[in-house]
Amino acid sequence: MKNVDPYERSQLGDAIIEQSFKEGEYIITEGQEGNTFFLVSEGTAIATKNLGQDEPTKVKDYEKGNYFGERALLTSELRAANIVVTSPECVVLSIDRDSFVRLLGPLQSILQRQMEEYHKFSVSS
Repeated sequence: MKNVDPYERSQLGDAIIEQSFKEGEYIITEGQEGNTFFLVSEGTAIATKNLGQDEPTKVKDYEKGNYFGERALLTSELRAANIVVTSPECVVLSIDRDSFVRLLGPLQSILQRQMEEYHKFSVSS
């Protein structure tokens, strides 16, 4: 990370937690309160939404370097989708709401743009 001083790097390192999930496990569940942002470090996952059908519908794929969970942090709304692991193991780096706002606040406008893609999958009333 260029242009990041050791103190900033230390703050970020202290805030990030590594978690591991197995195939079929839910990292997040639609409708739950969201207090965590995730970055895929290893493995794959999919986003599914309950669109009024018997089974949730796949709406997005995730792989190393992709992130999710920002929507709930930015809007304080409930989780809009399930994230389900599709590889034998998926390792994610997570950061809680308070750390996210404190450390990544300037990135909120970038993450806001990503949320526009999610609106394509909203269920109309």
